[in-house]
Amino acid sequence: MKLKLFGIICLMLCLTSCNKDTKNLPENFDFGTTENHTYSNSYFGLSFTYPEDWAVQSKRDIKAITEAGDKILKNETDAIKEAVKASQINIAYLFTLFRHPIKEATRYNASLNVIAENINGLPHVKRGSDYLFHSKNLLVQSRATYTFDDNLSTKTIDGHTFDVMRATARLGSFEVQQEFFCIIRYGFSLSFVLSYTNDEEKRALYQIINSITLD
Repeated sequence: MKLKLFGIICLMLCLTSCNKDTKNLPENFDFGTTENHTYSNSYFGLSFTYPEDWAVQSKRDIKAITEAGDKILKNETDAIKEAVKASQINIAYLFTLFRHPIKEATRYNASLNVIAENINGLPHVKRGSDYLFHSKNLLVQSRATYTFDDNLSTKTIDGHTFDVMRATARLGSFEVQQEFFCIIRYGFSLSFVLSYTNDEEKRALYQIINSITLD
C-alpha cells in the first residue's frame, strides 16, 4: 500500500487535477485516441506506440487516481496546493499508462504520463527547459525528497528537440527514477513523464519515447 501511495504522490506532483470540467483549451483541442496499441493526437500531430501488456488508463481511471491524489495533497505545502489549484483550468491529461493494472500492482507501478499545459499566460516560457525549471521549483517543495541531475539535457526525437530533466524521488527508504521530456508546441508545453525503478522498466519506456512522431 505504501508503494501505491508513493506512486500517486509522484503522479500528482507531476500532474494536476482533471476533476474540473472547464478547461482553458481551444475548441478544436484533441485529447487523442488509442487504437492497436498506438496513441494519436491530431491537435499536436503526435503519435507513438506502447506495449500491449501495459495498462492504459481511461478518463474514469485517471479521475479516480486524481481524486485519491487530491486527498494526499492536503498534506502538502500551501505553495503546492495553490499551484495545483491555479493549473486546473490549463492542464489536460492526454495519456496515462502503467506497467500493471492498478488493482493488480503489488509494488511500485512504472508509468508514462503525457500532459499538455496551456502556456499562453506564461510569456517567459519559450522552450521546454523553461517549463521544466518551474516544474523543478514545485517538486522540491513536496513531501517526497527530489534530487536532480546537475544539468538538463536534450534528446532529438523525429527531428524535434526535447529538453530533458532527470530526477530521483525518495520517500523514506524507497526511491523512484523520473525523467521529464518537454517540448513547446502550438502554445502548449507537451510533457512526457517517465517513472520507473529498474532498467527493464526504463528500456520499455524508452521504446515508447523513441517511437514518437510529430507531424
